[in-house]
Amino acid sequence: MRPLPLVPLLALFLAAPVHAQNLRASFNRLFTFGECGTPLCLDLPGEHGDHYNPGITQSGGDLLLFVENAIGLAVGNVPFTAATSGVSFRFEGGAPVATTVSAGPIFADRAETLGRGRLLFGANLTGISFSKIRGEPLDEMVLRFTHENVEDAALGNPTFERDYIEIETNLDLSLLVTTLYATYGVNDRIDIGIAVPLVRASLSGSSQASFVYFGGATAQTSPHYFGTPASRTATAASTSEGSAFGIGDVAGRLKLFLASGPDYGIGLLADVRIATGNEDDFLGAGTTTLRVLGVTSGRVGSFSPHLNGGVLINGAQGQTHRALATVGFDQLLGQQITLAGDLVGSFQLGESERGLPEPVVFTAPDVERLDLSDIPDKSDHFLDASIGLKVDAGGDFRVLANVLVPLTNGGLRPSMAWTVGLERSF
Repeated sequence: MRPLPLVPLLALFLAAPVHAQNLRASFNRLFTFGECGTPLCLDLPGEHGDHYNPGITQSGGDLLLFVENAIGLAVGNVPFTAATSGVSFRFEGGAPVATTVSAGPIFADRAETLGRGRLLFGANLTGISFSKIRGEPLDEMVLRFTHENVEDAALGNPTFERDYIEIETNLDLSLLVTTLYATYGVNDRIDIGIAVPLVRASLSGSSQASFVYFGGATAQTSPHYFGTPASRTATAASTSEGSAFGIGDVAGRLKLFLASGPDYGIGLLADVRIATGNEDDFLGAGTTTLRVLGVTSGRVGSFSPHLNGGVLINGAQGQTHRALATVGFDQLLGQQITLAGDLVGSFQLGESERGLPEPVVFTAPDVERLDLSDIPDKSDHFLDASIGLKVDAGGDFRVLANVLVPLTNGGLRPSMAWTVGLERSF
């Protein structure tokens, strides 16, 4: 059994720089101005320096937490490739009989298992560069932070409580994920497997903060400003960058082949992703999730349609469970090439407790509603179009290449995600 040549995939990570602090801290540094060291803390005398601190103002803390949770949700939804691949077999009278003719789908699963005693081993590399959050470009993201209510119940009395900070952020977040996976056919109806992702996460960005003063106030007349009393200014800028590398959320898989006919199969797939990835470095979702899917597949000549549907049980407090659905096909184009296409869906169930914070309502000296961002308040539904090829490279090796294009604007999304890989059946 020759070892799979993984060196070209793993070498990409060897140059990963060592970072002094985690990526969550790098993200928060985009909202840190001056020398006080915490987000939205101002270098001002007395108590005024803490009046915008997200740790004190509920709305500001919820806003940053929403963006951080969107990152975690996106990292946790990086897809794994199919648990089985290649032509599969069952034994009849001691002789192997092929149950599939194509190499199978890429980001979906078919009902058939590998077959007793067979082993699938592989590695793939996925690149994702996030570009939008709920449809709003990350390089034009606008967040607003309001003042703490310090005196009576009316927010806006005194009037300097109406001053707020508006931050225009240019954020670049990308993932490079190498996934090592293996599946073993316990018998003709049961497969077990494991997938181990190695994640490199990179974050960089800049932000421009501006005070929006109420009633004609300026940096010279308001108690709120950036800088020092001798260099008062209404604007400030910050930059940040960092990277991290480590094991992501490891998944264990179990697949059952339940029933079949001459041209169809029915199965059940379950996998559990364990929270082994460092959440503070955006290497994992920070929670254990369970995915259970019913799997059906058919065959008409060399054309094989499939349908997967089920649920993802999320263990995170405040996060919702998700409904999962994938429909697609794989088509044998020749003796060595399989074309695979899918629509891959993941849909939020219910309302998240960690959603976008409500607008802030000033009640003095008059009533005004302030949206804390330009990010729309909606559910985070994911629907992606997947298209790819599996090519027989000889010696039971297959090369795969795939692109995944988002069709919806829910959550944190890239313009496109690509995957290349190499796998072998034994």
